[in-house]
Amino acid sequence: MWQTHTYQVHFSFGTSSRHSYLLPLAGFGVGLGVFANGFWNYRKLRLLRDTPRIAVRAVPMGLVHLHGKVTGSNRLTSPVTGTPCYYYHVHLQHWEEHGKNRGWNAVNTESAQRTFYVDDGTGKALVNPQGAEYDLPCTYQAEFGPHAKVGPFLDPSLGLAAAPSEEQVRAYAAKADPAFTMAEKVIAQLDAKSASTSGLTQKLLEREKRVFEAQNPLTGHGSYRITERCLVAEHEYDVFGTCAPNPQPQGDDDRNLILKGRNETTFVISGFSELRLEKVLRRRALTRIVLGGFVMVITAGIMISELLGP
Repeated sequence: MWQTHTYQVHFSFGTSSRHSYLLPLAGFGVGLGVFANGFWNYRKLRLLRDTPRIAVRAVPMGLVHLHGKVTGSNRLTSPVTGTPCYYYHVHLQHWEEHGKNRGWNAVNTESAQRTFYVDDGTGKALVNPQGAEYDLPCTYQAEFGPHAKVGPFLDPSLGLAAAPSEEQVRAYAAKADPAFTMAEKVIAQLDAKSASTSGLTQKLLEREKRVFEAQNPLTGHGSYRITERCLVAEHEYDVFGTCAPNPQPQGDDDRNLILKGRNETTFVISGFSELRLEKVLRRRALTRIVLGGFVMVITAGIMISELLGP
């Protein structure tokens, strides 16, 4: 009898404790990840500082820092602005409201990249961007709809006469997100039904349409934001990566390949100045180290208090 009673009490305590630890343990894991990412950014900052820029013609094997114009025939065309480039990243968001929660939520993300050369006038080196971390300024951003707060921005260095229109952005959204096309079809069906009826039925259909439009902002009656970043052809960038022999050179001036190294994995392609990049990395490292450490201390304190009990 005594053994049965002890077993039951122990089982109840173990189950309760296990559940009480789950949330703070998960929070501790998140904090640890943020903390580690902060140190990774600090390490990257130190490496960038300790790796001086070097001319392509004198580039050694190993971690290098090159600066030059990106060139090559293997170009892409960005889907929103039509910019000739070797990498693009398009992020489509729409404004959502669920009770007190409101903000921009991702609808679709699209990216593509190609190999390219970095040419500084002394020579050129082939760059395989697989695994690279891109740190590029925005080439185009726009918000449309009732919650739009900023006007369209278009990088003047692109040389485009005008920014893409709202109709062009909506056309991109229709291709990028199947839900957009489906929503447009539903709206068209509701309009057709409403036009063929009258009275109460028509009012109910109009109300159904308003509710559907509110739940599907990309139908044109909500707010959405689109952001495009590009590695623009014939523009200058900084490349931090590992130099290795090019296994398939196209000539005597094509013997070097920049890629992500096996041992030293730092590989950054940046469109910002060195000073700006250092500021971004320093701020990112400090913020994440402090935030991650704070979350770890708080969640560890909660777990210790649970362990010690009342």
